[in-house]
Amino acid sequence: MKDDYKEFYESDEANLDSKSDAKVILFLIIVAVVAMTYWVAVQ
Repeated sequence: MKDDYKEFYESDEANLDSKSDAKVILFLIIVAVVAMTYWVAVQ
């Protein structure tokens, strides 16, 4: 997995930033899906 990231990002810092950004985006998507599911269920 690390080798794949190194192809796209030159520095380790950019590498770590991209991974943490992906985790934050994934977390926000999960929260949005749960919130929408709850909202629809309550209607």
